[in-house]
Amino acid sequence: MFGLLCLSVLFATHFKVESLECSSDKRCRCEIYQGQLWANCENLNLTTTPSFNNDVTGINLARNSLSKFPENLPSRILYLDVSENILQKMHLESLGKYIDLRNLSVSSNKLRSIELGAFENSKNMLHLDISSNQELTLEVIVNVSSDLQNSTSIRVLNFEKLQCTYGVSFNLMKYHTVYLKHTKLEKLNLASNRINSLETGVLTELPKSLKHLNLANNILSFGFYLAEFGDLPNVVSINVSFQASFRQLLTTEFLINCNDTRAVGNRLAEPNDILARSPKLSLSLKRNFNISIYLPRNLKSLYFHDNLYKFTLQDYVFKMAQKLTHLYMQNNIIYELNGPIIGFESVEYIDFSNNFCGYISPNFFRYFRNLSYLNLSHNALGETLEMDENGEIFQYLRMLTTLDLTRNRIVSLSDTIFRNLNKLKNLDVSYNSLNKFSIPINHMTNLSNLDLSNNQLTCLDADTRNALDSISQRREISVNLRENRLRCDCENLEFIKWMHFSKNVKFLCFYNYSCVFLNSSKMHFSDIENLLQTLEKQCFSYTLLIVIMTSLIIVALTTAVSRILYRYRWKLRYMYYVAREKYKDDELCNRKTRGKEYHFDAFVSYAESDRQFVISLVKFLEDQSNLRLCIHHRDFIPGTGIEDNITNAIHNSRQTICIMTSQFLESYWCMFELNMARMESIYSRNGENVLFLVALEESAMRKLPLSLMDLIESKSYLEFPEGGDKEEVTAFRSNLKRHLNRRRTALDS
Repeated sequence: MFGLLCLSVLFATHFKVESLECSSDKRCRCEIYQGQLWANCENLNLTTTPSFNNDVTGINLARNSLSKFPENLPSRILYLDVSENILQKMHLESLGKYIDLRNLSVSSNKLRSIELGAFENSKNMLHLDISSNQELTLEVIVNVSSDLQNSTSIRVLNFEKLQCTYGVSFNLMKYHTVYLKHTKLEKLNLASNRINSLETGVLTELPKSLKHLNLANNILSFGFYLAEFGDLPNVVSINVSFQASFRQLLTTEFLINCNDTRAVGNRLAEPNDILARSPKLSLSLKRNFNISIYLPRNLKSLYFHDNLYKFTLQDYVFKMAQKLTHLYMQNNIIYELNGPIIGFESVEYIDFSNNFCGYISPNFFRYFRNLSYLNLSHNALGETLEMDENGEIFQYLRMLTTLDLTRNRIVSLSDTIFRNLNKLKNLDVSYNSLNKFSIPINHMTNLSNLDLSNNQLTCLDADTRNALDSISQRREISVNLRENRLRCDCENLEFIKWMHFSKNVKFLCFYNYSCVFLNSSKMHFSDIENLLQTLEKQCFSYTLLIVIMTSLIIVALTTAVSRILYRYRWKLRYMYYVAREKYKDDELCNRKTRGKEYHFDAFVSYAESDRQFVISLVKFLEDQSNLRLCIHHRDFIPGTGIEDNITNAIHNSRQTICIMTSQFLESYWCMFELNMARMESIYSRNGENVLFLVALEESAMRKLPLSLMDLIESKSYLEFPEGGDKEEVTAFRSNLKRHLNRRRTALDS
């Protein structure tokens, strides 16, 4: 419900009972409440209204069988509840003489109409509830709001469930609510009316005094009206939950005679130019990179739960939501939380539970800097949390005090997952599949509740125990380890002792815990003293046996190995020297035959920006010296991976020439070729330098990484004369040609 002050609640309040008579029906209970006389005639199976004393100010006639609106009631009546009767119509004169009436409930009757003018004299009406009269339809709002348009007293209107449950969707039009703008209404309930959309202007024309708006349990679709929520300046809560939700099929509701086709009231001619009257909306829809949604600037609570919308939260921008503190989005179908969501910096409480969510982006919570309570339970975030090795998902939530990760299929958590949650007080990871919990928690100095129940834990490691002991020196900590697979063995003896003797670390329902021995027998912690004695006896004998056996094995192995080495010492030396000489002979043979294996004299590595220079240089070298050079844009094999082409070119070339420029040093593939050539010289050419640098830019050699400075020291480079004349360029080419010819001759010899 909307939180509306129901008359039935007032009458159910404990009254001071007096020995009074206030009604002609003796079954009615007469009570004094706050100095006023009340008559409670609830659930007496009345078919006619009894008479009441003139000084009665509150009457409860709920849950009876009244078919006509009560007549001849006290003229001073302030509160009247006739809900859950069988009233069918409210006439023009029904409330004519009850001008002081403040609270009226006619909910859950069989009303088919409320005549125009029925509330015309109700200038003092504060609360009006006509909900759950499914044959009235929303068209009745026109008559009610028209009668109350000049009322300065009305604060609460409950129009819930005025449409029958089953039928086509309904559009709430501006003429339905336009008269309300003259009132000081604070609460408006339009829930359960099959509303699909709101005509543009409905929200804009609502009274500025409105604080609570309930549109729950409808079938709202997205539309232009969303941009008008920002025009509700004083609204503090909006409820748009249970949209398109499944309803219980009730036979009685099929028998209701729906009045969906009844004639509508007088409509007011209004312009329908949406973009012209809503510049905010135009701005929002034209943004290509995200969606801007305007919210009331005083909104504090947004209820968007139990909906059947299927979607992913993208990078939405929420405007004017500086006071929003509570966000309820549980029980939806939100597959992913991508974000980032901008505009929720003030939000302190979020419930994202039971949303079928399987992924959270590291940026989703970037702007939730004040979030203190986060419920992510009943989702499928196990894999996402396990892969968060750098602790990025929760890194911005430095103000978080409560985190609920219950039932998320979590098998393991990274050590850094909670690294920034310094203010965390309550951590709940129960009902998962954790087989260990070794996450650093030393920084959580405010931790007071840790729930690890219903997992697969066998113990808590020493680091976690020490961290809990350290934190517990400041405050008592409650830890829940129920329904885990605790083991009764020697490895866990210290852990069980720690649980038993911890002073400030309190284990919830400790004596209901149990552990399992190696023989699968179980023992409860209710007999913890006996359990510890049993384990200490077993572990003492096992420890001594293990120490003795380990020592004997080490001594035996050491003795055996020493005797073998001593006995075969000369044979082992001989085999070592023979293998070394054979390796040298193979290398010498390879060096003699290597010259016949190369396909190219040199592989030229260069940046794409130096392509024209390389083409000219290669043409000169190949034409003048009968050299065969390899360049990637000409000689690489199509269809072969680039890494394979590079390594094959280097391996099948006598030498690798690198054209050094700034662009070369910035290119990933150029540096890959340079380093592969170095590896070739170390591992395939016996340390032989096969890398030669051509400094096309003098500045490039100064930028060379320190790991390559040995190439400069060994003079394995040639400088190109920048800005030099033709003779200097010719000399450069001749030197390079001479170097390549000398290299070919040396390797072929």
